[in-house]
Amino acid sequence: MSIQSSTALQLGEAIARGEVSPVELAEQALKQADQYPAVYLKVLHDRARREAEQSAWRQAHGCRLGPLDGVPIAWKDLFDVAGEVTTAGGRVFSEPASRDADIVYRAGQAGLVSIGKTNLTELAFSGLGMNPHYGTPDATPGSGKPRVPGGSSSGSAVAVAKGLVPVAAGTDTAGSLRIPAAFNGLVSYRPTTGQHSTRGVVPLGRSLDTPGVIARTLEDCLAVDDVFRSQVSEPRWPLASDQVTVVLDEQALDDDRLEEAVGLATRQYADQLESRGIRVVRKAVPVVGQCHQLTARFGWLGGFEALAEYKELLERVPADRFDPRVRDRILAFEQRSAADVVWLYRERRVLQQALEEQLGSAVLLSPTVAQTAPFLAPLLQDDEAYRAANTACLRLSMVASLLDSPAITMPAGVDSHGQHIGVQLMGLAGQDEHLKRVVLTCQ
Repeated sequence: MSIQSSTALQLGEAIARGEVSPVELAEQALKQADQYPAVYLKVLHDRARREAEQSAWRQAHGCRLGPLDGVPIAWKDLFDVAGEVTTAGGRVFSEPASRDADIVYRAGQAGLVSIGKTNLTELAFSGLGMNPHYGTPDATPGSGKPRVPGGSSSGSAVAVAKGLVPVAAGTDTAGSLRIPAAFNGLVSYRPTTGQHSTRGVVPLGRSLDTPGVIARTLEDCLAVDDVFRSQVSEPRWPLASDQVTVVLDEQALDDDRLEEAVGLATRQYADQLESRGIRVVRKAVPVVGQCHQLTARFGWLGGFEALAEYKELLERVPADRFDPRVRDRILAFEQRSAADVVWLYRERRVLQQALEEQLGSAVLLSPTVAQTAPFLAPLLQDDEAYRAANTACLRLSMVASLLDSPAITMPAGVDSHGQHIGVQLMGLAGQDEHLKRVVLTCQ
């Protein structure tokens, strides 16, 4: 049984039936991981083999820890793994972690087998997924020129897209799970902040950061997410179609910056929902436009929080140790005033309340990203092109982050060049379970 052709839950079921060994799966995953140094920054050979052997013993003795016991997983290299350096995609940090991040520990308690730590944009500060220190992972469909993988959780997305692991962990501050999922034809779930412990996870913007999962199926995402919260992974049931209302964001679809294929795929997704008896309301949601206006006027909240987190480090360590694009973009927030930050925090809560009034029990459907993955080479060569592409990729996904809304990205087809398109379904802050059941209905 191969990892490439199976979901995490299917692998877990096969282990339970004795059809495949966790040791066999771990060796398969380790062998493939060694072949992709731009995807994995560290392959955890010893740990993975030890965890797989323990899982095989439990299976043989009838004491499995749950439906994912023995299933391989990869970790974005923001998560501490005991005894390993957490690089955060850079070359500045050198102290090995003394213990696992809480989420890594919980995954181990559920029997998941940690294969390795994946690449990312340095300090997780970009939506493109490029990394000048370790190379940029690539899973471009077809035989065309390489395109960006999406970021910052680039290595996690590419590891799943290439079938190196069935699931991978990442983080999302402004779209860092959802953008790479959309570009690679995958599913990702951005929880409301506070759903998961962030102890042992390198921060970027503490009021915005949230760990999450990238997988090939929604069911895998939700099962692993349950594990991250130390909850038993149990199946969820969809709602009845007539209990679901989806608001299609017409404002996003009428934007001139939206690629035609992305708009068409999003409308077709909505049409398919209607054909299955789901109520679709097509309208603009004013708070979305207000989020864009707020960010354009005062700056991105995550940038201010990143400056507070890393200003001392960026000024103390020689500049050539960092990705210059990341360093310069963070330090640029020094030019903003303290009043801008205060306005952002104040207006954020106002907009959250407005969304509750405008959305109610419905969920909001929009493109995840307004375009398919841009070509990589021009962005390596041109700083201005890089900045423009990064802003464009993050523009739509930033809304859910600013509002602290749970959001799930689902595949919605491909364009004429075979490039993946994703749609996002977004709910109200704290209403994660409702969103999960709605999206199960939608799929």
